[in-house]
Amino acid sequence: MDLDTPIAASESVMRVAELVAAYLLVGLFVVGLLDFGFLALSFLQAGRATDPRSLIELVDIVLLLFIVAEIYRTVIAYVESEGEVGVVRATVYAGIIALVRKAITFQIDGYSSVTNAAIAAGSYTLLLVGLGTVLWVVSRR
Repeated sequence: MDLDTPIAASESVMRVAELVAAYLLVGLFVVGLLDFGFLALSFLQAGRATDPRSLIELVDIVLLLFIVAEIYRTVIAYVESEGEVGVVRATVYAGIIALVRKAITFQIDGYSSVTNAAIAAGSYTLLLVGLGTVLWVVSRR
């Protein structure tokens, strides 16, 4: 039984699915930009443009947009077959941006105790150091 034809067909379907995912991410990015614009405008109109919570909310949206952009780059790396290094680098960037977002929006009162908040902060720090190390190793290749 010749498997080359079914395998080639499945690879074509997978490539189309990857491209559809890339276009969906572009759409999600555009919606996020519109959301950011409308939210910023509403903060300006309400006189909350300098309120720290409003600014954190806007920064949170921007960081989410960066995460979407990095996921898009990861999908494109798969589609273009950049190789493992390109895909790993894009994935690590997305992880670092996600952790930076968590660090910026970190609030102790969101945890049941100070100990739990410290454990979460320490975990974020370890993850950032780990991802930074992976990025350093991958960049040296």
